[in-house]
This record gives sequence, structure tokens and C-alpha cells, in this order.
Amino acid sequence: MTFKVTRGTNISHWLSQSQRRGAERRAFFTQADVHRIAELGGGKLDHIRLPIDEEQMWDKVGDRQAEAFDLLDAALDWCEEAGLKVIVDLHLLRTHHFLDEEEPLLFSDPREEGRFAGLWRELSAHLDDRSTDSVAYELLNEAVARDPEDWNRVAQAAYHAIREQEPERTIVLGSNWFNQHHTFRDLYVPEDDDLILTFHYYFPMFITHYTAPWWADGGAYSGPIRYPGKPIAR
Repeated sequence: MTFKVTRGTNISHWLSQSQRRGAERRAFFTQADVHRIAELGGGKLDHIRLPIDEEQMWDKVGDRQAEAFDLLDAALDWCEEAGLKVIVDLHLLRTHHFLDEEEPLLFSDPREEGRFAGLWRELSAHLDDRSTDSVAYELLNEAVARDPEDWNRVAQAAYHAIREQEPERTIVLGSNWFNQHHTFRDLYVPEDDDLILTFHYYFPMFITHYTAPWWADGGAYSGPIRYPGKPIAR
């Protein structure tokens, strides 16, 4: 494996989970921000995770949104110039959101599985000239299939779509149900030297999700918290 990372940061609400467009979107994340990240901690950060959403990158009929692809390309250029690696993360789909209350269509409609693989086939074709040392692909953020075998099936469709074109690109694969570490036992992992397994660890939730409005069980709490120890003193 040539793509190796240690410490990095996530670039939220730019090409993902944002209604910003036009000048406002272009100004939200710039080359100056990349240089700042590269300098943080005396240069100890070596990568960014760059989430992108389907609805930002493609319109409803599947045509590319030119400005969004231009911004993606610019970010990759900025990072290459700054010596930062990039994990391109397909974050949200029109048929999959990690907070979906019902089974996402991605897992129940075979056409959506094929369309998801097609998105990665198109991204791979667009990005395949990028060095495998500097750019990796994360298949999907926090899959929430009710049956983990459905995620295994869908993930493999996207995995093979990339491998058809890029046999040596590093692919980042997370387990089902919010990429939790304990769901790895249900994850199918291909025999592949260019594969990184990822998990998300949010505990203690009262620290990591303090006042987060989407956390139904505790996001409304805005009182004092502490760490280490019990986040809420009783």
C-alpha cells in the first residue's frame, strides 16, 4: 500500500451537507484553509477527509455539476501543493442518509445499487490520473442497512466498479450501522492490500455530540459537562 495516513481532519459542510452555492460555496473553503491545515501542530497533519454529496456533484438526471467538480479538483490540487493527502468520501446519496428512519432505497432497490456503483465508476474515471500515493476513495459514510449483508452486497458493487478501472487505488471501507467498531464482525472484507478499514468512535456522546440537534437522546442537553470522568455530574 502506498497511501498511508496518520492524523487528519474532516472538511464538513462545503461539498457536503450544505446549501451554499456559487460565491458563498467558493469562499467557504479555500487554498488558504489548506495551507493552515498543513501548518497545524507543526505540520503533523498529513491528510484531509473530503466529503462530497451526490446532490452537489450530480443533478437529478445524473449530469455532472461542473462547478462542484471544479471545486473538488481545485481542493485536490491545493492539497497536493501543500503536501496533504485526501480521502474523497461519498458522504450522502439521494437514496441514503445515515439518519434515515426507514430502510434506505440504496439497500432495497437493485437499481439504486447499480446507480451507486455507477457514481463511483464515474468518480474513478474522473480522478484516476491522481496519484495513488495522495488520493484514496471512501465508499460511503456510515451505512445504515437494517441487514448488514445488504451493505456487504452494495459495498462490493462499488468496490468492483472502482477496481475495474483502478486496481491499485486505496479504498476506505467502513462497517455497517454508523461505521461502529463492533459491527466489523459482520463486514465482508476483500483480500486486498490497498484497503483501509475505518470506524467512527463517538463515546462519550455527551462530549462528542454536545447540543447536536440531530442526537435525539441527548442533543437537547446544554448544561455543564466534563471530561474525563462522567460527562454529567450526578
